[in-house]
Amino acid sequence: SSSLHHRSRASRASGMGCGKSVPEAPPEQHRAGAQQNAQRAPAQAPASAPPASAQKVAAKECPERVVVPRSFRLLSELERGEKSERASNLSWGLARDDDTSLTEWNGTIFGPIDTAFDNRIYSLLMTCGEQYPDVAPQVKFSSPIRMTCVEADGMVKPTWGILGSWRREYTMETVLEQLRRDMGSSANRRLPQPS
Repeated sequence: SSSLHHRSRASRASGMGCGKSVPEAPPEQHRAGAQQNAQRAPAQAPASAPPASAQKVAAKECPERVVVPRSFRLLSELERGEKSERASNLSWGLARDDDTSLTEWNGTIFGPIDTAFDNRIYSLLMTCGEQYPDVAPQVKFSSPIRMTCVEADGMVKPTWGILGSWRREYTMETVLEQLRRDMGSSANRRLPQPS
């Protein structure tokens, strides 16, 4: 009965969650069992770190944090564009309403004030392939424009800025914002623009 009493106290102490309580040293005949339990017990994490089991549970309960399917992601971007949850100097949406693959998108950038792009509206075509958002979209200006990151045919260089260092959390809005910001850069702001 003393061993049952001891085990009960030990389990209560270890179940308290603080990790500070240590049961009294077991009698000599129970020392081997205590050593086996100690070998099975994981090393204690610092108090600020969540328990490993909580991390595993969080990973199992939140698989959407890891991978959001392409179609869900694009529908979310479409909704954001339609609801005007964006800066007033940008817009984007599907190029064709019947594009069920959500591949071809139109974008618009209003040129920044006090630059060569001021009082101009630029149209772009953005193509989100099968691997989007893991792979950057192709971006092409349909309006004539001169920028250091744009080829003669209007294609934005795939090595430019965020396209060259693409991350999954970037969006078409991010691309448009970055292009507009680049219009105001010292390399571009005074470039003569096609009429």
